[in-house]
Amino acid sequence: MRSTRTLAFLLALFPAAASAQARYMPDPMPGERDGSLVAGGQVKQLPAASPRRPMASQFDAQGTMPMGVPGDTVTIFYFADGANLSRSRHARITSRQRFLPPNSWTGACDNLAHPGWIFGLDAPATSNFAVVVPGRHAMPTRRPIPPLARVGAKDDFMRWADSVWTRYEGIVKPATERARSSLWYSFYGQTRDAGYDKAKMFGVRGPNGHNYAVFSVWMHDDQRDGSPNSTATWVVDGWGNPVYRANGNVDIYGTSDSDGDGIDEVITSNGLIRWNGTAWTMPAVYVEEPCMLRRVTSPPPGWRP
Repeated sequence: MRSTRTLAFLLALFPAAASAQARYMPDPMPGERDGSLVAGGQVKQLPAASPRRPMASQFDAQGTMPMGVPGDTVTIFYFADGANLSRSRHARITSRQRFLPPNSWTGACDNLAHPGWIFGLDAPATSNFAVVVPGRHAMPTRRPIPPLARVGAKDDFMRWADSVWTRYEGIVKPATERARSSLWYSFYGQTRDAGYDKAKMFGVRGPNGHNYAVFSVWMHDDQRDGSPNSTATWVVDGWGNPVYRANGNVDIYGTSDSDGDGIDEVITSNGLIRWNGTAWTMPAVYVEEPCMLRRVTSPPPGWRP
């Protein structure tokens, strides 16, 4: 009965979905969850919702890593103005469904316009935007980075940035030296460091009492075919040596130590970055740019992202 009510609720929220043959499916793997405990979701409060309960969506293209099962505890981080973290609360997952968007939605810019999971949460109405992560967490703490982390990581970052630039230049093929110079400055910026010194770094307590730093970047290789910009999220040790790098840019809010073991989890817009006992890990990041550029097809009639 709950699954039927949830489906009716979602279809009422998105009337274009029915004609577009959106597919909300019963939970295909009851009782199973993401074993790494890193996958997170996002909530956007929908004015038409009745009752006004938050619904979270999580990217999971393969459908193998849902962030939790009904009954699991999650933490909701609220952004009252849609941009700034203001408060948090704990909630339980009350329902779960698989969501496969129709092809006609692949040009719409919303977290429901990709394969994933829909979760019902037993929390009151959310703010304009909220992030949901598995487990019980306090408000994120911003720890200082190790003193040498930023200086030490720059060489490795610049080698990576140079490789991105080489690929970007090869794709664009500027016709003149002036065009190349303009493209170079748009990529590297006036500081000639591809935005490195402006990247926000956060301190992280790691295993064996070691301290790390984490940061996430979005490069200015603006492809003309609608393909996404180069992005990466890095974890570096106290000397700046990279110990982990993954594709994808995320907003980082700070750290939490939910189990009190002295090793932090990093709270992000996409879930958690955490130590799994042997390495740092994070969930796959959804890339929105092709959707934003409407390169595939127009969204359903009446749809507004």
